[in-house]
Amino acid sequence: MTIFRSLVVALSLASFLPVWTWAQGSVKLPKPKLTGKVAVEAAILRKKSVRNFSGGSITLEQLSQLLWACNGDLPTDAVSSATTKVIPSAGGLYPLEVFLVSGPETVTGLPAGVYQYVPASNSLTLVEAGDRRSQLAAACLSQMWMARAPVMVVIGGVFARTTAKYGNQGMQYVLIESGSAMQNLYLQAEALGLGAGAVGAFQGQQVCGVTKLPQAVTPLLVVAVGK
Repeated sequence: MTIFRSLVVALSLASFLPVWTWAQGSVKLPKPKLTGKVAVEAAILRKKSVRNFSGGSITLEQLSQLLWACNGDLPTDAVSSATTKVIPSAGGLYPLEVFLVSGPETVTGLPAGVYQYVPASNSLTLVEAGDRRSQLAAACLSQMWMARAPVMVVIGGVFARTTAKYGNQGMQYVLIESGSAMQNLYLQAEALGLGAGAVGAFQGQQVCGVTKLPQAVTPLLVVAVGK
């Protein structure tokens, strides 16, 4: 009887818990739009690095668009059934992995935490709950202006995916691709009326510790994004 009552209580509480806790920390993002209102030329013209953020929140739709532009999948090719990405990749090996650090209510409806972006399903997987923006900014040589942004995007690379085919030359290819991802993120932020500021100066081990990056992932860039 005690076990039965416990089960009833647990099921009752479940209806009040956010959906992401019942999918092993998975958050399905809104489908990204493939057309926009800002011409790419206009976004290029206005794009600049931002160091001042108002602290205002962004929407889940905006977040989805940003992450998709950074490392998302394109629609499957109807002829070859191949899946390609928004950025070119040497040998089609796609070594990049993207992580998100958000604060409490800095993204509408998204709990504070560290998340990994999953391009195949355009979703987020919770890595660790809690606001880690200040710790990540401190790891970026104490550039604390970054912590005022609603989200911080960590672009990482799995070098082995590319060097297995291209040897040491593959390391250069991974760095090139991280630059492509950053540029897309800048342009998409501008098109959404947001700003972005990227840094490459950080303590790698500290960044890995704060964001709990998998051992195979090397942090390459950290980008603060917001209003």
